[in-house]
Amino acid sequence: MHREISRRLWAARGLDGDPVAEEEEEDDELEEEDEEELAKEDALLERIMLVEIQQGDELRARYREAEERILDYDPKQGGAYYTRLDIVYDLASFDHDEESPIVPMRFTDAVHKTRSDYELCEAVNILSVKIGSLDIEFPIHVYGTVIARDSLDLRCVYLFRRAREESQTINSKDESLVLTGPKRGLALIRDMYVEANLSIKGDETQEDRQLSKGMLTIPGIDRRVLTKCELESCSLSTRLSTVDVMYVVVKAAVEATISLEVIAGEFFGEITAWTSSINERIVLHDRLARITSGERIAPTIPLLRSVVAVYVKEKLLLTIAAHSEDGEITKCIDYTPRVNGSTLDEVTVGSTVLRVKIVWSIIDF
Repeated sequence: MHREISRRLWAARGLDGDPVAEEEEEDDELEEEDEEELAKEDALLERIMLVEIQQGDELRARYREAEERILDYDPKQGGAYYTRLDIVYDLASFDHDEESPIVPMRFTDAVHKTRSDYELCEAVNILSVKIGSLDIEFPIHVYGTVIARDSLDLRCVYLFRRAREESQTINSKDESLVLTGPKRGLALIRDMYVEANLSIKGDETQEDRQLSKGMLTIPGIDRRVLTKCELESCSLSTRLSTVDVMYVVVKAAVEATISLEVIAGEFFGEITAWTSSINERIVLHDRLARITSGERIAPTIPLLRSVVAVYVKEKLLLTIAAHSEDGEITKCIDYTPRVNGSTLDEVTVGSTVLRVKIVWSIIDF
């Protein structure tokens, strides 16, 4: 009806032409333009979908390749299992061998005016890694790696790392691997992971064999209630062994980075660290090397490990055992943790004078 009204109004005004026909022509032109635009959009969407499908196929292929690299089969695990971390944002692009770039003492110089200026998180001290059981006879010569991955970046923090030509001889299940890490405090917020990839060095009659390969999980604070520091352990049963890891979960931890220098006399002995609530010792130095003060520069005692996490309300204790011709002299010193700064001390053990330096820092992102 509205088209007929338009024709009559057009004629009453004395205008030529048919307005309805012109409208219809315009509508037809618009419809053709719309169809062309729709066709272009359809073609573009089709190309996008093809690209997405292709990218999806490539991504899935990359994921499967990455998954196959960390999947293995072992009868002790009851079939196929992940030997390395698989819970990451993008498994296809995650570098399992990248070492953590985070260094210790990051917040040593930070100025904390009030308690609200910083936040303390829980941490982990790895005490020992032992071959709890073995399917063959001791002794064995062990090489390979044990690493930790914590909440800060999930990258490799080495606890044990030895090449084949530097293998460690293990004579019994009571002996621990000689740990040389971590290089920094290990934060426990979400789950922490310990990965072992250890081999037994063969000889002229026996090829190298896989001793242990797999991953352990230390539950994060979001999965537990922690009221005090806890001594815990977990085990990994794969290949030819069961590997036992003993560790301490440290409440409200600060990071203590320890160094010692001989400033008088000579030192030959052992140095261990522990805390007032957990009596298990962390071996810092046990090398059979005689270290002297020299004439000018006080030599730094080489430490196997230098970083210990300490509950801020406890004490850090150092036990220094010096051996001499007259026997062994042992001294124990305790230090009160701080959230930053450093502690300097001079300790006399027999005829030896040592300078102890402890650098404190919070453990945070």
